[in-house]
Order: sequence, then structure tokens, then C-alpha cells
Amino acid sequence: CGSSHGRCATAPCPMCYMLCAISAALAIAPPSAFVACRRPALSRHRCARMAENADELLSPALWTVQGYSSVQGLVPVCQRLNQRRAEAEHLGISLLADGSIACRVVAAAGADPRSLRVGFEDFAAAQGVRARGGGEAPQLGESLLALLRKAAAQRRLLVDERLSAKHVLLALLEDARCGARLMREANLDRASLTAAITLLQAEHSRSKERGASSSGDRGAVSAPRAASPTG
Repeated sequence: CGSSHGRCATAPCPMCYMLCAISAALAIAPPSAFVACRRPALSRHRCARMAENADELLSPALWTVQGYSSVQGLVPVCQRLNQRRAEAEHLGISLLADGSIACRVVAAAGADPRSLRVGFEDFAAAQGVRARGGGEAPQLGESLLALLRKAAAQRRLLVDERLSAKHVLLALLEDARCGARLMREANLDRASLTAAITLLQAEHSRSKERGASSSGDRGAVSAPRAASPTG
């Protein structure tokens, strides 16, 4: 990453993310582009506290695996739309990829996730494109940074350990750029999303209990644990 703090070697560190992902044109890059660091793995408590710092919100250590996949999707979304700056609408598009956890939550809340994604796509298309031939990574837009901060606030409010899709969905309700309007048009609010999240979590817990009981009865090894429905 070219940083001078002298610790880079094996696992991504916050300093690398801040220097490489936020400073110097605020370029977003895939995790593989970051240089690793020797320091010990962060404790869960420290990871949760670091999410308070907006400059660290692109670190995969602060997200669930499923939630961070939406962050990783920002670059291909911007490249497909040929847009220079990653904004809130791009995270909305990535978040609502077909089959995603966010789609399940939106559907459980009584809305059509594909129609909602089209709303984000239409808003993005109206923002214009950059000149062809520009191969540089998209820059981090102010609305995206604000949305990530709002998602972190939702994580704190719900006392969750990691950032996830549910936090971004709840944060979109407050997104002044386009999210609040699109969520309102889809008849989504905090009450409906929270009810959907609770429903899916309960279904997931019952499924795990049935699986554990079935495995115990057969004396077999338990099946691999399924991803959280709100991760």
C-alpha cells in the first residue's frame, strides 16, 4: 500500500485501509489490493469499537461475510454503470443482488426487492457517466460514507457485533440522497423491516434447532451451519 507505518506483512490492518481506501483520492479497491500486516488478529470487542470510526468502515473485519459482499460489489456496480464515484445508490444496488439476504428481508417485509433495486438503478443512471477509457477505481462518495456511518449507528443501536445487510437496509431509510424516498415508495419503514428481520431470525433459529435435533437422533455429524438470514 506504500504506507510508512512499517507493519505491513500478513493481515490487513486499519492503517492500511485508511491510507489506501480513504486517503489519496479516496479510491475503493478490492480486499486483495490491500497489503497485509503482521499484527495479531483484532479482538471482537476492538472490531466493534473500530466501527465507530468512519475511516475504518471499509474493513472486512467489521462486517459479516454476507454483509461485506455488498461492499465488495461496489466496484463492479460502478464499473458496469461507468460511474466515477460510488454513492449510496450503488450500495443499494449491490445490497439487493438477486438471492441476497437483503432481498429476503425486503420480500418478508412485503415489498418487491427487484422493483426496489430498479429504483436504485434508475437513480444511478440519471447521474451521468464518466468518459470512456477511465480505468481508475471509483472514488468514495459523500453519500456512501454517510450511509456507512448510519449503518454503523444502527449496529450500535441494535447492540450487534458486526455490520450486516440489516443495518444497511435500516440506514437506507434515512438516506437523504435517494434511499429514504425509494424505501418509502416501496412502503418500507423501520417497523416493517424490523418485523421481517425478527421473522427471518426466528425461522433460522427453528431451522437450526430442527437440524441439531435430527442430527442427534441419527447420531450423525451436524450439517454445516447456514448463514444468518440477516447477515
